[in-house]
Amino acid sequence: MADTLEIRPVAGALGAEVRGLSADRLDEAIAQQLMDALATHLVLFLPGLEPTVEQFRDIGALFGELEVHPYIPKVDEAIPEVVELDSEVSPKADLWHTDVSFSESPPIAALLHMVDGPEFGGDTMWINTLDVYDTLSAPLKAMLDGLTCTHNDARGALSAEHPVVRVQPGTGRKSLFVNKQFSRRIPQLSRPESQMLLAYLFRWQEQVRLSCRWRWSTGDVVIWDERFTLHSVVDDTKERRLLHRATVLGDGPPLGVPDAPTWPEYERNKMASSGYFGIGGYEF
Repeated sequence: MADTLEIRPVAGALGAEVRGLSADRLDEAIAQQLMDALATHLVLFLPGLEPTVEQFRDIGALFGELEVHPYIPKVDEAIPEVVELDSEVSPKADLWHTDVSFSESPPIAALLHMVDGPEFGGDTMWINTLDVYDTLSAPLKAMLDGLTCTHNDARGALSAEHPVVRVQPGTGRKSLFVNKQFSRRIPQLSRPESQMLLAYLFRWQEQVRLSCRWRWSTGDVVIWDERFTLHSVVDDTKERRLLHRATVLGDGPPLGVPDAPTWPEYERNKMASSGYFGIGGYEF
């Protein structure tokens, strides 16, 4: 294995191909190069790597402790950190999102290995949410820096409140941490204000110039930072996509953000929850 990995950007905003990695020969030097590359490029593409399930687990473990999911089927019960995602039975992840943001400690990173996929179609796209934040105006940044947002799962059974803005360790860069799939409410704003602002932020995030796109081939492995990206599958094929997945456990936001939001919870929301409504039955 080469002492230095070849790392080549694939788009202007994020994403890089990594060449020269051998899945059966991992050491501290290689681990550091991968971690540095992930911090810089946010998404790493390892084309044609074809790791075994154990090797795939070991690559993920370079980035931190791996999740053992209680429900998703395991590829091998002896390697419980690796789960199987089958497009024929799994829901389509075709909305821009970051995974499990409704958790108190959302994941640091995720890895996918394409075991079997279509000849074409079913690409995955990512967006750089650090760049998204940078493109906002200064007054809007100042307001967002002091807000939080509640995130719920699809059933409404799990919920967590996180800063709207996260901070990247090491660089201090700020990132917008809301997503269309799970972000529900900014409690410091009235409900109409929250809905309006979130709708705007969701649209603002979806800028092609801040994205990259990967056309999968069997054997490819992709690693991405869940904290500072959004991702979405391009739902343009009916053919099966079979992937293995590993998830690096979270580091619990806020990172570099004050424990308490700048703005208090919107007082009239409290009145509404106890029976107060504004004009015509609408909350204000």
